[in-house]
Amino acid sequence: MHHTSKRSARDQTLDSIQETDFSLMQLGLEGVVAYLLRIKNALDHRDYVAKRVAVERAEQLVQHLLLHLGEETQKAVIVRLDRLYRYLLLKLAHCNMFNDLEALYACEPIIEDLRLEWSIVHGEQRDEDVRFSRLIDFDDMLAG
Repeated sequence: MHHTSKRSARDQTLDSIQETDFSLMQLGLEGVVAYLLRIKNALDHRDYVAKRVAVERAEQLVQHLLLHLGEETQKAVIVRLDRLYRYLLLKLAHCNMFNDLEALYACEPIIEDLRLEWSIVHGEQRDEDVRFSRLIDFDDMLAG
């Protein structure tokens, strides 16, 4: 019986860690959204220094999220998340290089797909209830 309560405590700790990871990922995505708004405002005002700083910070945040995908996550999910984060980085780089608002607007559905993917991982949504933007062909993009 002592073994059962010890396992239960370990399971509770793991659940707490996973919930914290999920909350941090969602908070990180909110930070990216805030930087997207700063980028848009900077482009609207032709403040290219502020745009560059905001893009760099958004990229740093996305890179941090990419590096901390979680070891407990299934490999197929990690691959999808990795591709979404990398695609987001490509769009941010394109926006930065060409001052392209369309590339910036393309970031929003990617972030929504990331949120959906994380909610599936965390168990908040079931797979059949999820509708991705389908902007990305996972079988074709960044294969390898």
